[in-house]
Order: sequence, then C-alpha cells, then structure tokens
Amino acid sequence: MRRRIAPAFLACFLFTQLMCPTDAISGIAPDTITVEGRGWGHGRGLQQWGALGYAVDHGWSYEQILQHYYSNTTSSYVADREIKVHITRNNEMDLLVTSTNPFTVEGIQFWGGQIVRLSAIGPHNFNIRQSGGCADPGYAVYQGHPGRVDSSGRTFIEAQPLSLNSSVDDLNQLLQVITCDRSNPAVEVSRRHYRGSLGLIEQNGQYSFNRVLREQYLRGVVPQETPSSWGTLGGGLGMQALQAQAIAARTYLEAISQLRQAKGYMTDTCDTAGCQVYLGASANGKPLDYGTDFWTTTAAVVNTSGQIRVAHDGSIPLAEFGSSSGGWTTPQSELSAFPAVVDDGDDMEMNPHHLWEKNIQRSGVESMYPEIGQLKEIKVTLRNGLGEWGGRTRQLLLRGTAANTTVNISNWAEDPLRKGLGLKSDWYRFPQFPEYSEPGFWLAKSNGGVLAVGTANHFGDAKQVDRSGPIVDIAALSTSDGYWLVSDAGEVFAYGNAVHHGDLSGEVSNKPVVAMTTHPTGNGYWLATADGGVFSFGSAGFYGSMGSVALNKPVVGMESTRSGNGYWLVASDGGIFSFGDAGFFGSTGDIVLNKPITSMTAARNGQGYWFVASDGGVFSFGSVEFFGSRGGSKNRRSTAGMAVTNTNDGYWLVWDDGTSFPFGDAPDFASSVAKRTVVAMEVVP
Repeated sequence: MRRRIAPAFLACFLFTQLMCPTDAISGIAPDTITVEGRGWGHGRGLQQWGALGYAVDHGWSYEQILQHYYSNTTSSYVADREIKVHITRNNEMDLLVTSTNPFTVEGIQFWGGQIVRLSAIGPHNFNIRQSGGCADPGYAVYQGHPGRVDSSGRTFIEAQPLSLNSSVDDLNQLLQVITCDRSNPAVEVSRRHYRGSLGLIEQNGQYSFNRVLREQYLRGVVPQETPSSWGTLGGGLGMQALQAQAIAARTYLEAISQLRQAKGYMTDTCDTAGCQVYLGASANGKPLDYGTDFWTTTAAVVNTSGQIRVAHDGSIPLAEFGSSSGGWTTPQSELSAFPAVVDDGDDMEMNPHHLWEKNIQRSGVESMYPEIGQLKEIKVTLRNGLGEWGGRTRQLLLRGTAANTTVNISNWAEDPLRKGLGLKSDWYRFPQFPEYSEPGFWLAKSNGGVLAVGTANHFGDAKQVDRSGPIVDIAALSTSDGYWLVSDAGEVFAYGNAVHHGDLSGEVSNKPVVAMTTHPTGNGYWLATADGGVFSFGSAGFYGSMGSVALNKPVVGMESTRSGNGYWLVASDGGIFSFGDAGFFGSTGDIVLNKPITSMTAARNGQGYWFVASDGGVFSFGSVEFFGSRGGSKNRRSTAGMAVTNTNDGYWLVWDDGTSFPFGDAPDFASSVAKRTVVAMEVVP
C-alpha cells in the first residue's frame, strides 16, 4: 500500500488501547538471530587488509596506498627523536627491571641477572631495592632517592643499560620489565625486553615509561599492528603494505604526541590500542629484528625512516588506521578529516573480515534493553550511505512486546549494540528482518513549491504555473521517479515520470479538492473534495463517494488500498468512509477531539490505517502500530502532513513550516524551513 498523507496530524495519547493497538505484530523474534556484517573495526584511514589487497592483487606501491587512504595529505619527513611511552600494564605497580648484562639505576650499578624494584613513595621520593622478583619486596639500596625533574616538572628515576650498541638488537643488552599479576602481585606474569631506558614517574601515583628513539619504538609497533608474514606475500609485494603501515604508525605517533603534550600528559604515547599497540623489543621470546620472524616489519620501518604524511597546511594529521573496512572507509574526525573512499583492496580472498556472519541470542538483546520486553524485530533505520546495504549503521529500532526503543549511533565507538554483542564493526544487517530503505520524502507547499528531503529527488514544481488555486496535496509514483501536485480547483500537474491522466480544470465542483491518492500501478489517480466527492482518472476505478450525503464535518484526506480496488476518506472529526475493498477498522467520529483531523494513511496490507490531527495527535486502527505523536507537546506550528516509512514501522510528522519529526523507524532528517506554508507530505515509496 502507498504510504502518504496530506495536511496535519497526531493525538493517540488521549485514547484507549482499543484505538491505539501496540501489539499489531505479535510474533517474537527467533531465539537465534543472524547478523551479516562487513569489515572489522572503525574503518577510518588506512585499512590493513585493504593495503595488502592493493599491494598484492593490484600491484600498488606504498605511496599509492597512502595517497588513496589519506588523499588530502602529502609525503614529508621528520628527524628521529626520543619519545616516552607509557607502559600501561604496569600502572600503579612497582617497576621491576633486570637485564642479562650490567645496568644502572640513577648511577647505581647492578650486575646482569639482578632485579631492581623501583617504587614511588611520595613527591620527589623513590625507593630503589634489590629484589628476587614479584614475591620479594627486596632490601633497600637507596631509600628516599629524590629522583630527577623532567621538562614538565615531574619527578622520575630511570634504569639504563650500562652499554648498548644501537646498531644491533641483542636482547642480552636490553633491559627487561618483569610484570606481576595485578590481582596477585606475588605471581610473575611475563618478562619483556625494551630498547632504550625504563623509568618510573611520580604524579599522584607511579607510572612506568620506556624512553626510546622513535624509529626503535616503531620496530615494536608495526609487527603488533600488521602480521610480519605479509611482507613475503605476492613474491614480496606485501612489503608495500608493511611500509605503508610503518608510515601511518609514524604519522600517528607524531600527531598523538602533540595532542598529549598539549593536554599535559606525562608521555608521548601509550602501549595499548588506544594509542598504538607496543610490546617493546621482543614477542614470545623472539627479538623483533633482522634474522628472525619479524625481519619484514623491521625492514619496513628502516626503509621508510622518517617518512610521514602531512596536511596541506603542514600540520600532522592523526593518521588513524584499522584492520578491514568492508569495502568503504569511514569519514574521519575533525583531527584527521580524511575523505571516505571505496576500498576495493579489502575484497581479497585472504581477508576473513570483508564479509562475516555471527549468530546472536535474542535474550542478549533483551538483557541490554529490558524496557522492550520480548524482542520482536531489529530494524536498521538509518545508515551513513557509503557502500553496500546503504553503509554503516547509524540508527536502529528495537521493537518489543512492551515498548520500542530507538538506538542512535554516531560512530563505531558509540554503537552499544556492536559492543554489547561483540560484532566486528558497525556495518551490519539482520537478514531475518525487513529493513527500511530509500529514506526520504517530499513536502508540497501551497505556492506549488516542492522540497525534496533525504533520497527524494526534485522533479519540478508548480511555483510558476498558471493555476486557479493553491496546491493542496502531493502523490508519488510507486517507482519513486515522479509525482503529481493538485490544486484546490482540481488541477493536476505531473512531474518526472508521472503522467497526466486528467483533472477538474474548467469543471465546477460544489466544494474544493482537498486530497489526492494514486492507483498502485501509477496509471491513474483519485481526487477527493471536501464534501466527500470522488473523481477517478486513468485506471483508477470509481467505487463510491459521500458527495450526496450530508456530512457532520468536511473530508480532509484520502488513501487507496494496495490492490487499487478501493479507498478511504477521512473527515476532520475522524469519521472514516470506506469504499470498494477498503475495510473499516475504527474511527473517532463519535469522540470530541482537541483538534481536527487533517489527513490519513493506510497499511500496505490494507488491514489498518492512521490519521492525524493538527496538534500532532496520531490515531492508529487495525493492524498498524502507534509509534508516538506530538499530541500534548508544545507545538510552535500546526501539523501539516504525515508520511509513513516503507516498512510501516514508523512515520514522520511535519509542521506547516517544514519542520519534521521522526517516530518509529523513520530517520531523523534535518528540517527544511519553508517560506510558504507546507500543505502535504509524501514518502519515497
């Protein structure tokens, strides 16, 4: 059935469940719900699987890869420098340091194999103890060491290798951090080597850091962010992807370092995915250098030494990167502002994340949103418009037995359903449930103007047309590629692929035309007058009218059945008149309303309808659901129109100045303020 309606609406808040059924669809969602998805992660910036696909399948260089993902940047260079990395896994814990070779702590020398426990005991006050490990508090070597003060005024102490040849990565020369179990500090969890020095900062607590040259730091980042084995793929073409990753990581570090310093952080970066994953100089006991499994990533860092990306104004962007886009990247934040791009490289045979599927449990959704009762449906009602299925999810409607809940999603990080159900990305759909598509609508103004909102296209208007009266309604083709406007004199104007089948031009009618509705085939239409008269044109058949009956109140709206073999008329008191195969499901004809009804619309299956009042009150009858209204709200303007989504699970209301309000699965569009009075609204079918 067509989803449309002209002038005004809403007020179910006043009435009973009989008039506003909320359980029109009683079916409960299956216990197991299938989710189909695309990509893994936020999709911003360089995508690692996409970079590999471009390198191996498309033969791109790392420069081409970077230019694709960071299209508004150029290549630049920065000299190597020392940075401080926050070792978060050791937060608020003593720092236990050891090394195979001799090392020093604030000038105090320790032999290879000895363990030093460093702890902060207050401002400018540290203890240095020799220890046997996590279970041993040790004995004091220096009690109350004053420490040193860095450029930001923070006090720290530091352990350093006694001698270090920076041209090689001999683990025997490097310091190690012994990590203890946070819940059971006497238990050792791991030992990990770090290039450079290790220290403890006192700042309302104690925080461990690694001071290291940036290029050496990157040797510990790239293999954690991208599999080193990729470098050997495609006969070595995979090295281009690793080199692109190295430059992205270096750029990201320089940008986040500036941001953290501006915010007063004690370090340039951290060691988690919140910054970049960094595990030092070894992984699983193997050094990250030439001659081991990680020689490719080290080579990628060395071969691109100092290279970064910069914006056109010379600033360093926050070069975010992720695993897999699913086929389209996502526009970035204000800190980066990289344009979204098609990501053909992501669609490579090896990528397990390009398309994925996961089964979730209905009970899991219900536990997250207990207010809905039992889940009936999950509908994606708004997407970002980039890629298959309409792109990433930006709004959901959860329909339940007790209530419906709308979930707004601003980005990947703010997607509660993704996080709560463990989905790989915010690009997903639910194939067991129908999905709203082609969101958009037209607004018709009394002066003949037409406003196209969302995906609706503007095909023309009647502003400059010589006509006998104001425009009163708009009706659209089911193919969405055209529409008609009608004046109160019954003149019909066709636009796009809509065909003119006749009108009341030159005819004298007792009352003005107030509404128009189309035959589902698009090959005809009906006009209704205020006294209930009906005029049919083209393939639209005549099934009766109220033209010869004295009405209590004038007719204000009209809607046709999906078959095209019937129609309804609604009067301003909510009286319903059904003709042909249009069924009667109830009315408000015997109820005193706060404000008059202005129009109606019907369910696609013909088993119900809505109509609305000028104060925004909505009334639902038959199989349709009530999704909300503006009845009882402070309304600055009169409600002038209503359009129902093509799922029948939501609707928009519009004031006579063009301000629209979404309910149910209707997406929230920016309102279009009209200079002339809006008189009707029509959804994109």
